[in-house]
Amino acid sequence: MRGTKRRYEEVQPQLQRDIVNDYRRGVRGHGYLTIAKKHQLPIETVRSVIARAERAGGDPVAPRGHKKRKLDSAEQARLYSSLDRNPFTTNQQLRARVGNKIAASTVSRYLARAKPPFTAKVAQDQEPEELTEDWKEEARKWLRGVKTIAMRRRIYEDEAPIYANEAPHKGRSRKGKPIIRARSRYATKYTLHVYAKKDRVVHWDLSDKNADTKEIERVAVDAAAQMDEGDTLIWDRLGRSGRALHPIHQHYSPAVREEFKERGVSIKFLPPKGKYFNPIELFF
Repeated sequence: MRGTKRRYEEVQPQLQRDIVNDYRRGVRGHGYLTIAKKHQLPIETVRSVIARAERAGGDPVAPRGHKKRKLDSAEQARLYSSLDRNPFTTNQQLRARVGNKIAASTVSRYLARAKPPFTAKVAQDQEPEELTEDWKEEARKWLRGVKTIAMRRRIYEDEAPIYANEAPHKGRSRKGKPIIRARSRYATKYTLHVYAKKDRVVHWDLSDKNADTKEIERVAVDAAAQMDEGDTLIWDRLGRSGRALHPIHQHYSPAVREEFKERGVSIKFLPPKGKYFNPIELFF
């Protein structure tokens, strides 16, 4: 055809889409020749545009080497919102949320392309948002006092809850956003008590009882029998709510204090909000 010398590369994207929309396979008046005449293009150009559209899932101007993504924008948003609501959702569970249209390994690639992307991280317990200068000074004073105690004389103790349905330690969330572990309140709960020195575990106890005053007293009696005169027990402030001037519950139980006193063991309490000065806490 004369006057139809435009090369395929020069055909504008919108014109290419018009060619695809005009084409109807097997329908008279909508074939290659008719479309070529309509748009004044070589028939081979029309044929190439339609063939490329068929390879790219209907879009003739899709970038070369890229297949059309299997998930549309709504399905991608469903994938991201599911993980935003529950950072511990697995790839298999996320795959099911979009009708199993993609493989579990492909889920990770979609999450990496999110804005911001999802990254794996260790869950953390929620802590106070800020620590005042007064608290920092009190903590420094406490640390100076602890340094005067010989390391071999220090005994650290802590109680930790252990749940039968312990929540995962790692999850995924948006970059820069921490995640908080959550547990079902209806699972069986155990309490692990650990008394330890630098070089050994002095005493430990695992029970299905809550760490109330009676339970603390029971474990403390057994632990005191394993301690030496001159040791110092470094304890957190369990049992001091801040209201009582002279607390008497849990770690402040008079019976517990008397038991350690008889063994020649002194007690040094951690400063407020200073639980991470106890290495056992970091272990848990």
